[in-house]
Amino acid sequence: TVIRYELAVAGAATLTVQDAAGRLLLTRKLEATAGRNQVTLTAGELGAAGVLTYTLTAGDFTATRKMVVVR
Repeated sequence: TVIRYELAVAGAATLTVQDAAGRLLLTRKLEATAGRNQVTLTAGELGAAGVLTYTLTAGDFTATRKMVVVR
């Protein structure tokens, strides 16, 4: 699974992934550049399938989106 995102300025970012019950599956600290970035997650890292949500936080910016993981 590839998650693409864009930041106005370079800096630290945090990606968290939760399952439908809200259980935290993954936290990854990222160093992002200004502009377009992407992070790749494997099914093994996530440890779950189905509808998951991910949250990307960088500075004052936070975005939460849904994704579907199929095994």
